[in-house]
Amino acid sequence: MTKFKTKVGNPLLLGATKLLSAVNFAIVLEKKDKNPVLRIYKKGTYDIVCDLSFDDKMRFGDVYAMEVDDFDIAAYDYGYVCDGEMLPDDYAKVINHRDNWGDDELVTYSVFEDNYSWDKEKCVNIPFDEAVIYRMHVRGFTAHKSSGTKYKGTFKGVISKIPYLKELGINVVELMPSYDFIERNGEKINYWGYGEASYFAPKPSFASDKDNVCNEFKDMVSALHNAGIELVMEFHFVEGMKPYMIMDCIRYWVMEYHIDGIHMNLNAVPVNVIKSDPLLSRIKILGDRWELVNDYYTPLKGDKHLGICNDTFMCTARKFLKGDEGVAYEMSSKIKENPKDAGIVNYLATHNSFTLMDCVSYDRKHNEANGESNQDGSDLNYSWNCGVEGATRKKRVVELRKRQIKNALTMLFISQGTPLIMAGDEMGRSCEGNNNPYCQDNDINYVNWNDLKKNPDIYEFTKFMIKYRKEHKMLHMEKEPRMMDYLSKGCPDLSIHGIEPWRPDFNYVSRCFGLMFNEAYDDKKGKLYIMFNMYWEPQEFNVPANEPKMKWKLEFTTAGREDSEPKIDRVFSVQPRSIAVIREV
Repeated sequence: MTKFKTKVGNPLLLGATKLLSAVNFAIVLEKKDKNPVLRIYKKGTYDIVCDLSFDDKMRFGDVYAMEVDDFDIAAYDYGYVCDGEMLPDDYAKVINHRDNWGDDELVTYSVFEDNYSWDKEKCVNIPFDEAVIYRMHVRGFTAHKSSGTKYKGTFKGVISKIPYLKELGINVVELMPSYDFIERNGEKINYWGYGEASYFAPKPSFASDKDNVCNEFKDMVSALHNAGIELVMEFHFVEGMKPYMIMDCIRYWVMEYHIDGIHMNLNAVPVNVIKSDPLLSRIKILGDRWELVNDYYTPLKGDKHLGICNDTFMCTARKFLKGDEGVAYEMSSKIKENPKDAGIVNYLATHNSFTLMDCVSYDRKHNEANGESNQDGSDLNYSWNCGVEGATRKKRVVELRKRQIKNALTMLFISQGTPLIMAGDEMGRSCEGNNNPYCQDNDINYVNWNDLKKNPDIYEFTKFMIKYRKEHKMLHMEKEPRMMDYLSKGCPDLSIHGIEPWRPDFNYVSRCFGLMFNEAYDDKKGKLYIMFNMYWEPQEFNVPANEPKMKWKLEFTTAGREDSEPKIDRVFSVQPRSIAVIREV
């Protein structure tokens, strides 16, 4: 039997840490009467080599620490046992026996040794006002048979789609949970990844090379960075998880995997703990509960690195889109919202809502496939099916749905907050009316790349709007427009209008308003005038007077192409349920 020499270890090095000629093992074990055992396995198997007991000298509070000399990490794996019960290593960096999606085998752990070179990695630092976020599920992004990659559902599959992301105009990717979460929840698959997990380890079943999971994740990060794209990781920490462990986890991913931000459930750890950590002072930290602290939006050292990410923009935009009453003022406010000391992330759909296509195709949810008698998921989707429930070939309905999608995308990309797209929404992805597909590991959740051929106009319009946003800085200023002419440029940086210039009409039945951006505040000539009409009839907008020797020119309209460039004098007719953008030239 193999013999190992042991001694008291370092309790500050939680998990398994490779030292010069030894490995330090440290585990937190609360309220146990018996000391734990370090179990050594033959590499890649469940064959037990030996058990090494922790003695009382190796206990520091609730931490047990042992140093094992001459531990060959290429020959052995490890685990913990106490009183016959297998114990998880919450700080494990490499998980074994979970190589395939859906595996629920007992796990062992490998000692992590960093052998990755970041020499060719380029640094990326994109402020919130310049960011365009693309949120994806690693498996769902390329698992569909139409994805065109041999590395389906993996980190390498994401790498293969970087040219697509660049072409679209994306510069930030957000991954839904990609650490090793527990995939089984009883008989159902935990597809999204919320729940119990090994938070320090990349997910083995998301890797194409099961022997190099950590390096494949790093390859993805490096490839994204070299393409000028940041990576944000979503973490959902379970209730009762200790704040110190959460902070250790975040720091580890930032330092070891070079991630550029986190999106987390802020109820898991005191907000001020996150905000006061100097190591995290320059990464993006997204959450929806910053109001839990009194110093609302106050970042560390003045850096704008905190991000507010909640459903308020989505709900308002959807209500305005379908023509609800009493929403026009709220929509205009959401478009200009851009807090001084925090980023704000706007989106039209998320993982537990209708997709963008489904919100114009269904009046009610269709979650029967989840096996809960359609009782799960939100009943309040602010959706409208445009006259037919679900998929249809009726040309009139299809055209109206696409116009509504273009309206929604226009509202998203002309808003001051950071835009976020759910993967597939740019090509009309549908979940068949399921607004809560948490357990659907199938085509309901996968991005169907055939939608690019089915809805090329939606894709092209999304790409156009991203480009248009980037070309006009007034649409994404560093700070919220003041709606004043504070630099004496002739008119305010942003002004709100009705169908009559300078006279906004926000009565309860109003479904129209106009926005004028003064591009002189970006040292350019002219103005942008955006007219919103969510009525089901055309509306005549009287446009503001031009500057001398200037005239209004149509930039685009979501109602479709004009047969000829319209002459814009003082009146412009905005078609039903559409948005028109004109520019002073």
